[in-house]
Amino acid sequence: MFRPLAILLTASLPVLAQPADAPRGRPDPTRMFNEFDANRDGRVTWDEGWAVVQVRFAAADANRDGALTTEEFTQLRPRREAPAGERAERMQRFAQGRFRAADANRDGKVTLDELRPMAEGMFRMMDANGDNAVTPDEVPRRGRQRPPG
Repeated sequence: MFRPLAILLTASLPVLAQPADAPRGRPDPTRMFNEFDANRDGRVTWDEGWAVVQVRFAAADANRDGALTTEEFTQLRPRREAPAGERAERMQRFAQGRFRAADANRDGKVTLDELRPMAEGMFRMMDANGDNAVTPDEVPRRGRQRPPG
């Protein structure tokens, strides 16, 4: 549900992701939405989403240098299950592509400043009605098409 917002808004952001303390397996959309919805008004604003990204960034920055390496970058998006075989290779390539996309100055590190445009883009993409907030009905879900608009 909020994978894009966290990953980016976790790096594809994802945007976008599940709380680090969540059990492995299928993400719990309600729990994830509540993590982002700080004031519990049923809407996630950009400020709320960006605050979660910053917290996750700080947690992933193991050496506290203000930038994420490829290894640290993968920690922005908590893993549910370790894939195997060809799927693991595809996911690894995708993760490396997200990192390269975020590393605007190509120095092999991603800072919050570099991550922010991706996060903002993912947020705008999820905000289907353009009201500067994401509600549960705007979040894409597996097996369900996003409403038009």
